[in-house]
Amino acid sequence: MTQLRFGRHLVALLLSAVTVFAAETSLPTPQEIIANCVQAGEKTWRSVAKPPAGLSSRDLFAYALALCEAKTKLERLEKIFDTAAQMHDRDPQSRGYGNFRWSWSHEGVFDFNAVDFCMQNGALLWMRHRDTMPPAARDKLRPILELAGEGLLRHRVAESYTNIALMNVGNLILLGEAMDKPALADEGYARLDRICLYMAQSGTHEYCSPTYYGTDLDDLVLIEAFCQRERGREQARALLELLWTDITLNWFPPAQKLGGARSRDYDYLRGIGFLDQQMMANGWLPATEKQRVASITTAFIRWRPPARLKALSQAKFPRLVTLVWGLEKSQSRTHYLCRDVTLSAAGAGYGGHMDLPLCADLPGSREGVRCYFIPDGRHDPYGKIKIRESQAHAKTLHLQPFWTAAQRRVDALGLAVYRDKDVPLETQTLESHFVMPLAVDGFWVGERRVEFQPGTAAEFPLKAGEAVVLRKGTAAVGVRVPWARDLAGHAATVALVYDANAFGAVRLTVTHHVAQGDAAKVNAAAAFWVSIGSDLKSDGEFANWRRQFAAAKADVEALPDRVRISVAGVDGPLTVSAKAPYATPLPTEPPQPRMVLACDGDDVGKRLLQNIEPMKSFMAKRAATGPIVVAAGKDVYWEAEAGEVMPPMTLGEDTKASSGLFVWMPARPGERAGSSLGCATWELKVEKAGEYYLWGRILTPTPENDSFYLRVFTDAADLIERTTWATGVHKQWTWTRVTLEHTKPPMPISLPAGTVNLQFRVREAGAKIDRLFLTPQATAEPR
Repeated sequence: MTQLRFGRHLVALLLSAVTVFAAETSLPTPQEIIANCVQAGEKTWRSVAKPPAGLSSRDLFAYALALCEAKTKLERLEKIFDTAAQMHDRDPQSRGYGNFRWSWSHEGVFDFNAVDFCMQNGALLWMRHRDTMPPAARDKLRPILELAGEGLLRHRVAESYTNIALMNVGNLILLGEAMDKPALADEGYARLDRICLYMAQSGTHEYCSPTYYGTDLDDLVLIEAFCQRERGREQARALLELLWTDITLNWFPPAQKLGGARSRDYDYLRGIGFLDQQMMANGWLPATEKQRVASITTAFIRWRPPARLKALSQAKFPRLVTLVWGLEKSQSRTHYLCRDVTLSAAGAGYGGHMDLPLCADLPGSREGVRCYFIPDGRHDPYGKIKIRESQAHAKTLHLQPFWTAAQRRVDALGLAVYRDKDVPLETQTLESHFVMPLAVDGFWVGERRVEFQPGTAAEFPLKAGEAVVLRKGTAAVGVRVPWARDLAGHAATVALVYDANAFGAVRLTVTHHVAQGDAAKVNAAAAFWVSIGSDLKSDGEFANWRRQFAAAKADVEALPDRVRISVAGVDGPLTVSAKAPYATPLPTEPPQPRMVLACDGDDVGKRLLQNIEPMKSFMAKRAATGPIVVAAGKDVYWEAEAGEVMPPMTLGEDTKASSGLFVWMPARPGERAGSSLGCATWELKVEKAGEYYLWGRILTPTPENDSFYLRVFTDAADLIERTTWATGVHKQWTWTRVTLEHTKPPMPISLPAGTVNLQFRVREAGAKIDRLFLTPQATAEPR
């Protein structure tokens, strides 16, 4: 098993703590978990007789598994499976063929993840209980599982959709092996390989989610416990250790929960989610009576996090934790944890409506309010008003503006810009909030101490750049808005607000919307500077810290189509900038960290995954493959497969390709599918700087499969930011000149001397690239 190693200075500390922490919380037994799930499932059983609108297909299979594990009330299985069959899409012409309706009330398959949530328990029903369940129930279950296998195969999700990608893999493997369907299992293992390769280089895309980390762990627990191939078990153990190390490093013991910025959170105020089930099952949290039938998975845990990890979470302070969550340079996250306060920022927006990219955490109850930034178009700063995300689910969603941020230990600077597409036409309010807990020792606005009385609303307007500071124990959190503008292009109003809410929250609010009749002229925007102070034991230390933060310099350069903010942090300057159309984050100061999962600069995540397959083979190929030499004044050809190929891009075979291989994201001709995550990258060694012309030998069979993204970059900068190459339809292998959007051929690419990276990214699946040709001659054509 791959083992995580830490520096020598921690060894004595960890050894002294391990025994204490290992015995701190007793583990619930599998029998206790199963009994609790049987009890929780009684609600599901009562619903089977007369299904209510909200009856979940997922819970039917979870309850059936709980009954089988408990060896009780097995006569109920037939009725449960009859109900599940009624929720199964059995129309071969349907897109949802083999999948399930998520809820009884749904008219069809609206959430295509349903088949994976159902089969997470369905596969175990057949694997563990087909010989002991009543024959009539077994006869009803088998055709459901047979058809669900087709649903699993059809449900292709990107490796970046971490929780569902892992669940789909586990279901294909376990159902395939349980039902003696090797094609299913083989496809599952192939998809697992691609996930491992992706995460070894791009990290966990659904980063630090208090909900979906729980699902991830459930997925991996089942693969590790039940898959038949040692390679699969080894991969599951490595990914389990990666996720548990991630949880360890980001766990904030004084609040007993995951701290820092996160990708997807259903509970903005508290930051608590389904991960709690795994934390209780592994002794990190005391078990409670609150249990869901879906928690049955935790009864099968075989691999557990070593005691040293829990010891580390409580012993290593301060610590600087960084991670990446994608291929883009900006897709990173920083989290600085002290014993009494933490600060965290993500370098880019996650791309969803549930991320919290700028956060601080303070000690206190698990139910306590966190500090977080939220872009708000519904006057719902606390995330309490659910709206329909799709036909399947209603969630608490916020706006999705352009976001960029930089962090230097105790200081973080974030910038949000609201593009036209980010603000729905029906929006009546547009606000940027930084939410904070009311239950602290005091608030200051500049030099003024301000008081809030629970239940009595109060508002304190702020001057431009004025500091708001809260104090709790020995910790302080300071917030400034160095710059903000409203939709009319004027300076936006900023205020510290307590609206007498029932949640115990205070907010610093920037108001961007304008008076009725005042036309919107520019993109509204706001910059938030958050700083933390730790171990401030005396009133004097706190006052000095507060005044230094309030007086620190902030520089702003703002035009209608661009902005640059620079502030004087404790450890040095922080700078963020953006320019229209606000699509790609610009370089920040300090630069974004690019390590898989690092603690104080040590990339432990990379070390955990580099010695498992397929990463070992990938690294061996990389070591054996030198750069492509671009000789001065010469043409150069190379095979597409000679580069580093990242999932969901992969190699395909075709005897008409130049060497029998090509690179693509698999899709059927005409199938609409895409992902900006998969890529093929080639390292060029350019002997002479100059202008070059690029060609590709491609096969792009339909208008739905005829484009790539191109990016050209060095370690220092992007030479060509990600842009579209619309190839046009080519039903046979054809040499085509690379022409980028908004340009006319021939389009030269300016390359400096030295190492340059050329990268094709997936824009439309099914587009194939076989070979490339680079020339300094505008009129040259490949042979």
